[in-house]
Amino acid sequence: MPRKNAGRVVWLGVVVKDMEAQLRFYRDVVGLEVIQAEDSWAHLDLGAGHLLELLELSDEPPADKKGYRPGFQVSDIEAARRELVSRGAKPIGDIEGGARTGGRWCSFRDPEGNYFEIKQLIRTAAKKGAKRGRSGSAKRARKSRA
Repeated sequence: MPRKNAGRVVWLGVVVKDMEAQLRFYRDVVGLEVIQAEDSWAHLDLGAGHLLELLELSDEPPADKKGYRPGFQVSDIEAARRELVSRGAKPIGDIEGGARTGGRWCSFRDPEGNYFEIKQLIRTAAKKGAKRGRSGSAKRARKSRA
């Protein structure tokens, strides 16, 4: 495994207090296309297969405090997770996702408590050209609202 665990940012999550206002801002002011939206999360197209995900503030990490959450692309999520943990990164749970959601992800905290994700994209023949599925962050945020 190479020493570089994180590639380009392919996903960026933003934890927000006011979902409606933030969705209007990123859609109407910034001009991003909404891919899918529900009460506690929204996906917006950043182009080139990249995704902006708005997550409503919740009680569950990593949506328990406002801020940005970068998602770094990796080619082998198991190896990257093992190496990050061996170097002292603190994971927030296990690897989640799969082919149905277009990728697998795992969240971590940096030394100041900021969250970041590693993500392995999965492109199946049926998924090529299709939009990616919800990230683990949104899934946890949605569960905490139920």
